Amino acid sequence: MARRKELSSVTTINEIVSTPGEILREEFLEPLGISQYRLAKAIGKPQSAISDIVHGRRAITPEMAWLLGKALGTTAQFWLNLENAYQLKTIDESALPNVTVLAR
Repeated sequence: MARRKELSSVTTINEIVSTPGEILREEFLEPLGISQYRLAKAIGKPQSAISDIVHGRRAITPEMAWLLGKALGTTAQFWLNLENAYQLKTIDESALPNVTVLAR
């Protein structure tokens, strides 16, 4: 029973938000030994664009998703899904207008 109480205070997976750039760095670049510079050269983009994504300063566009997919053996949809999930998780609902529910 004490174990359950301990677990109830643990952060759930839904509260953990990784940027697409963190996933790019931690799941692809580091394990594969690919530098940001090398990836940038492979996709024909400036290294600063990759750095901005890795550091969460730039979103992944459809074009970038396509390029990353080709270079890293994934799909463009994979990268766009990561970006969309991140944006939805981090949206500031208080900054949005009130919405009236029209259908249930």
